[in-house]
Amino acid sequence: MVSLTDKAVLQVEKIFSENGDPEAVLHVGLRDGGCAGMSYTMDLVTNVEEPFTTIEYSTFKVVSQEKDLKFIDGLVLDYNDSILNSGFNFSNPKAKETCGCGSSFSV
Repeated sequence: MVSLTDKAVLQVEKIFSENGDPEAVLHVGLRDGGCAGMSYTMDLVTNVEEPFTTIEYSTFKVVSQEKDLKFIDGLVLDYNDSILNSGFNFSNPKAKETCGCGSSFSV
């Protein structure tokens, strides 16, 4: 299961309020690539391939495809709002190796 810190929840709520599509959900998943092998993806979508797992927050839903969960189960999504390095950070307990930028990993 994927979880979000309070800062990440606030930022995602801001993104959803700017998006305006009430049918959209936050899809957190994976793609092949990056210097360590797999990269995280995060997109607002209205259609997700089955089967998927849903986590409901008060104002939005997070979905992940079940095929990705074996690699991202336990993932914590945080948000850093510092001037020099703002953005989402992924903390994955299953990652054996990560690249320098932290956006790709291997298991």
